[in-house]
Amino acid sequence: MKKINKSKLIVIKIGSSLTTLKSGLPNLKFIKLVCEQIHKLKNRGFQIVIVSSGAISQGMKIWNLTSKPKSVDHLQALSASGQIGLINSYQKELKRFNLIAAQVLLSHSDFNVKKRSENAHKSIINLVKLGAIPIINENDSISTEEILNGDNDRLSGKVASLLGSRKLFILTDQDGIFDKNPAQNFDAKIINKINLNNFDFNSISFGDSGIFGRGGMNTKVKAAKDFLTGKKEVWILNGKKEDVIVKLLQNQESGTKIYLA
Repeated sequence: MKKINKSKLIVIKIGSSLTTLKSGLPNLKFIKLVCEQIHKLKNRGFQIVIVSSGAISQGMKIWNLTSKPKSVDHLQALSASGQIGLINSYQKELKRFNLIAAQVLLSHSDFNVKKRSENAHKSIINLVKLGAIPIINENDSISTEEILNGDNDRLSGKVASLLGSRKLFILTDQDGIFDKNPAQNFDAKIINKINLNNFDFNSISFGDSGIFGRGGMNTKVKAAKDFLTGKKEVWILNGKKEDVIVKLLQNQESGTKIYLA
């Protein structure tokens, strides 16, 4: 098994707006491109952990639903049926590079119980040492807590903290955090850097999450607050841009950097 290099261990959160088309079908083109990027990052010595949304949206397509149900039992059923397709899509593309996808389902409550968090840490780290790509999602299919209150943005922050990663990349369909909702304001300007110690978030008008998501920019900021200490960094990036993480790590900065100083 390979040793873990904390400076090379990165967590990438992928939103449902990227893994799922507006039609509800899986966005196989995106999954193909992000797996190619994972391969490039691996070749540069990085160790990758993925937190991916998309199970419920894929379940919606399986059951021919055009709007997300509100009842917990229906959402659990969608997650259980959609999770298979989500992981299979990643596995198929990663196999092209002789990489193995490993599914990990976690609940937010797992991080509050010492033994469970220790077991989660050991399991994920062992998968990384073996060279697998852990793909983590909320355990929606059996936990009402996750359905009602959870989101994968904040889960990604907790995972990155648990593993001791120094960088968390949150991929979305926006170029970063804007001072206004760019979908409604043509003059919206991107905020390139946010220092959590002195930034006034009341100055920002966050937009709502998309039809398939439960988060939005607000939960991404909360994820950063969960994770950030010392020299750690969170980057909110447009996942539709080719090799956006690879280029960032080559000092071609984009998106929004959130940090403490």
